[in-house]
Amino acid sequence: MIDPAGRAADFFTALCRLCLCALPLGFAVPRASAADNSEPAPLAANALLLDVVNTGSKIVAVGDHGVVVVSTDQGKTWRQSPTPTRVLLTAVCFVGEQNGWAVGHDGVILATSDGGQTWIRQDDGQNPDTVLLDVRFLDEKVGFAVGAYGRFLSTSDGGRIWTAGKPSSDEVHFNRLSLGPTGDLYLAGESGTLLVSTNRGKDWRKVEVPYDGSLFGAFPLTEGALLVYGLRGHIFRSDDQGASWAPVANEVKVLISSGLRLKRGPVVLAGQAGNFFVSRDAGQNFSNWKPADFSTSVAAVVEAADGAIVTVGEAGAVRVNLPP
Repeated sequence: MIDPAGRAADFFTALCRLCLCALPLGFAVPRASAADNSEPAPLAANALLLDVVNTGSKIVAVGDHGVVVVSTDQGKTWRQSPTPTRVLLTAVCFVGEQNGWAVGHDGVILATSDGGQTWIRQDDGQNPDTVLLDVRFLDEKVGFAVGAYGRFLSTSDGGRIWTAGKPSSDEVHFNRLSLGPTGDLYLAGESGTLLVSTNRGKDWRKVEVPYDGSLFGAFPLTEGALLVYGLRGHIFRSDDQGASWAPVANEVKVLISSGLRLKRGPVVLAGQAGNFFVSRDAGQNFSNWKPADFSTSVAAVVEAADGAIVTVGEAGAVRVNLPP
């Protein structure tokens, strides 16, 4: 079932991680060919980007038309890497500094073993109607790719073979797969879906959340604390691994798409129209923060080694610095 609250056909919800669930049924999404190679673009880092990861020595971001860009100076400058696809890439993850994976429309799965400089296809090219929205690897062998209409793939050999699974009987869109500090996996999706696995993705249990709209992510904190966030500024916090929840006050009713905990402590969530939400008490309270001259929507965030926040979204890759 498509979440009615997610049907607003604005630019961000149409093109970010939940681009499919934001559109009415029957809407034809224009797409490039998965078989084509990406085209070199001098301004690739300023185009629509949907996910970003810090590998340790590099920051890698992915987005529209098969674009992958790599930075070796904490997101200040970027270089485009060629890829064997021209479809919208929605997510990227790395295990260590060299081995990474990216996924996107048409069921595309890419892999790199040289830090993002070159990429190969791991999918069979036979899934033009599949939209993958996130990818997560536990190590160099075991990984998962999730997406629209309950699509769930797993691999135990680094992506050479992908096997379809069904962690839930509901064919909802799976939006983001998060890895907790103790190795637990959290799968967030539409219709208030939150699934948890404590055995490396072999089994999943549903956690009840007091919200039936789309969840864009689950944010595991320390000592059993957990945040979930989603449409219209909704944030919920649990201190007992999801057994009970409390809403976190937030008067800014915009879609929240991503979050991270900075090394120095603050929790930062990000979303539409340049809105960030900052907590300095482990997610119990958030304050709205809008950086100067920053008004575009954010799809994902990551922390650079120098403490800056690297955002990706409508405006491409942009560095911002959290105020003291």
